[in-house]
Amino acid sequence: MSIPTIVVIGSLNTDLITRTIRFPNPGETLTASSFSTGSGGKGANQAVACARLSRSKPKPPSGSRPPACDTASSQATPGQTTTTTTASATFNATEPTTAAANVRMIGAVGSDKFGTRLKDGLESNGVHVDDIRVIEGETTGTAVIIVDESTGENRILITPGANSRVVPSSLPESLFTAPPLPSLVILQLEIPLPTVVHVITSAKRKGVPVLLNPAPAVELPGEVYAGLEHLVLNETEAQILAGMEKTLAVVERGGGGCGAGLRETCMHFHGLGVRNVILTLGGEGVYWSSSSTPSFSSTSSSSMPQEQQQQQQQQQHIPASRVDRVVDTTAAGDT
Repeated sequence: MSIPTIVVIGSLNTDLITRTIRFPNPGETLTASSFSTGSGGKGANQAVACARLSRSKPKPPSGSRPPACDTASSQATPGQTTTTTTASATFNATEPTTAAANVRMIGAVGSDKFGTRLKDGLESNGVHVDDIRVIEGETTGTAVIIVDESTGENRILITPGANSRVVPSSLPESLFTAPPLPSLVILQLEIPLPTVVHVITSAKRKGVPVLLNPAPAVELPGEVYAGLEHLVLNETEAQILAGMEKTLAVVERGGGGCGAGLRETCMHFHGLGVRNVILTLGGEGVYWSSSSTPSFSSTSSSSMPQEQQQQQQQQQHIPASRVDRVVDTTAAGDT
């Protein structure tokens, strides 16, 4: 019996991480607490998360310590949690019998040591890396990150490098033509937008479900939403994609995070054709909404009896688990 295949198409970055007691002011020089490098990128983070969740955790030898993971980042503006962390070896990729799914990564790295490290890290986590191109003369994508140790907040500057070379013509020809087709395609917006639109359109044509994490958020064409299976986004991204008139509907909450604004926001995306919407709310957890009829318009749904609308919609707020101290919001929005 074959197992599902998850294909992640997206970015691979090397993170250059500086930790400091606070962010420097413009023109100010501070002495940092520490510096480290890590492997990440939204696409790589999602691939590692899928691979880890699809495999049984191996039992370490008696008396041994678990392997350390590479660290990484979030995003440039508070509230926009994104990018990075791929970890070092934790799974044996040669043990397919323990996998609940095959995970393939499609992307590009430069012909440098960062690219080699990224591919090795993914493979050691059980991700298939045959479709990651190494582009001669190009640099691997990088993210320069500053972490405020007092709050765990981050600032990040991304240089796309080889990620900008992930164009439709560079994708494997067999992706949607040769069986078995992917069981799920996962995308983000750290690769060129025309590639994202091309993949979504091709996947829909073949009946392959797509999960889109629209970050960093940019305005998207309507064809992206029509028939999209999963949309996972945070509040800031929802504001950008839904338009300024929806801003208050996104951030206003009531009744433990289950305010009408969250429902209205999900209805907005359902009206565009999205079946499942997941709003990540930071410390408030997540709010999800599923529509049994994703193609209905917001106009037609507003004229439906309330009971009929409720039958079409399933919605729930799931609170976040509480911790005593937030150390770093690294990659929380990616996975």
